[in-house]
Amino acid sequence: MAHKYGGPWSEVKLDAVEYYLQCYTNALTPKKMDIWYIDAYAGSGDREAEREIGGLLDGRALETVVEVLDGSARRALKISPPYKHFVFIEKDPKRAAQLASVKADYPGTAIEVLNGDANTELLNFIGKAPWTRKARSFSRGVVFLDPFSMQVDWSTLQALAATECLDVWYFFNVQAIIRQLSHNFEGVGNKEATLDRVLSRRWRDLYSIVPEEPSGQFDMFGGSADAVVKEPTSKRTITKDQIDKWFKTLLEEEFAFVSDPLPIVTPYGGHTFSLFLAVANKHPKATELAQKFVSYVNRKFAPKPASRRKSGR
Repeated sequence: MAHKYGGPWSEVKLDAVEYYLQCYTNALTPKKMDIWYIDAYAGSGDREAEREIGGLLDGRALETVVEVLDGSARRALKISPPYKHFVFIEKDPKRAAQLASVKADYPGTAIEVLNGDANTELLNFIGKAPWTRKARSFSRGVVFLDPFSMQVDWSTLQALAATECLDVWYFFNVQAIIRQLSHNFEGVGNKEATLDRVLSRRWRDLYSIVPEEPSGQFDMFGGSADAVVKEPTSKRTITKDQIDKWFKTLLEEEFAFVSDPLPIVTPYGGHTFSLFLAVANKHPKATELAQKFVSYVNRKFAPKPASRRKSGR
């Protein structure tokens, strides 16, 4: 049974990452690099999607069909020239078992399936050769972080940046973040721990002190016993559309290069996600190449502007 999730926007996300993966292996394979693909939220390897067919133009009744499409793991396995190693991480045991069955379709391919929490498995994985600084030589890789919501820890991103040899694609849930950030700091309450884990303690920089206007009746001299002067409160100074720009500056403190976010639009939520590329490799040639590839990705897969009907005037 394929994993059912997402919608048309999921294909945009996967198309964008797949294009980069293809560029990456085209560039590094001739250099005899040992290249890896690490998918930290790999699911079952496939995904189910609903699609409407038929209708007036087709001359038949409109109906909804369910298609089984390749997920990120299967897409990566089909890229040629191929990656040398694949690591797929999935927390759900049933999906991990389905993912392991993918190996039968690619005999002879170095595929490792890890069943566990993505943060824990990633930290364990990059804590050993070939990713440690002493062991690292010609190993490079791309990591895809595609969580359901807010599962990626900030400490995990820091650890990936510290490898100095991994490119990280992060599907950042802007809408989920903004739901945690109340307009007033006092309203955050027990969400502080989650925000600390996902954004570091720096999310508090998004709030600033705003003095409250006094309320009540005033006399002609500007004073009144009925007037109430409220205590200054901390208010969020950033909107949903600005959160990803702020998050980019946060990533830039850890990674050598961070792309402009690619907005991913959903039918009901508008700008719901942002797709970032964060490059750990500090070598100028690596960052220049990544910048070249991702600039094309962002142009090609940017949301299309809504069409406007001409008024006729």
